[in-house]
Amino acid sequence: MKVGILGDRKRAQVWEKHLRPLKAVQEVVIASTLKDIRGSYCCILIDDSPHNLDLLADTIRLGIHSYLVAEIPTDTEKLRKVHSYSQESDVRVQFSHWPSLSSATQWMRSQLPKPAFAHIHRESVHHSFSENRQKLSRQWIDELAWIIKWMGVRIHRIEADTPASSLVGSGIRIYIKFENGSTASLYHSTIGTDRIHRRIAAGPKISLDCDVLSQSVKRVESNNQGHLNVYSKSFEATGVAGLSAMLFFKAIKLGTETTFTPFDALQTSLVIKKVDSLLRMTRSDVT
Repeated sequence: MKVGILGDRKRAQVWEKHLRPLKAVQEVVIASTLKDIRGSYCCILIDDSPHNLDLLADTIRLGIHSYLVAEIPTDTEKLRKVHSYSQESDVRVQFSHWPSLSSATQWMRSQLPKPAFAHIHRESVHHSFSENRQKLSRQWIDELAWIIKWMGVRIHRIEADTPASSLVGSGIRIYIKFENGSTASLYHSTIGTDRIHRRIAAGPKISLDCDVLSQSVKRVESNNQGHLNVYSKSFEATGVAGLSAMLFFKAIKLGTETTFTPFDALQTSLVIKKVDSLLRMTRSDVT
């Protein structure tokens, strides 16, 4: 297939190197304008600008399968349009949500398609106040999206606050109960003394504990005799971009959903709005 890459030339050249080894790719075109990728079967949009969803909507309307490489957009109304356009045009769209696209997460989902419980524990070392606030926002959104994508069920209730309510930017706590009875929680502190990042998911007989920093997963399963079998598996932290492109091309070929779809991004944006509202209420109570 012919693949167009639209965006910063240096970053586009890096992506071209990821694409060249893939058998599905016959030709790669690096372009600076949308008209230069017309005729491409699919495209990779490298765009962190506030208008990237508008560009994505344009490629969808042209019938080009599209992969947006950027932070997860949170503009709900634009995401509604992108989702609607992709459904109407039968165009595959993928977002570069790296927590969902990592090899460790892909393996975890193959072991446990529908968790009954998920938990994320993340602590980072304190830096400056402004840096903490900016990093915290993007990081908890990524983790929240990981939960929403994997659980894949309508939400019944959300609770959110900060670990230290008097310290804005000190972190966030989120609790979610889903309509099928499953639950998820997220704890993220920016004032820790050490770096910790774990993603945990569990079902009736299996538990998966991923140390994100080392990209290792511990799998614990209960057998018929009630004994616990423990198995550990490690994954390469590199190569996620190439894997994500391969998953994108596979979805196009099979006509299946991409790993992180416009619907996933839309659902995440709706939860973000609710969480932001709850956090504002918490801050107003403190003041």
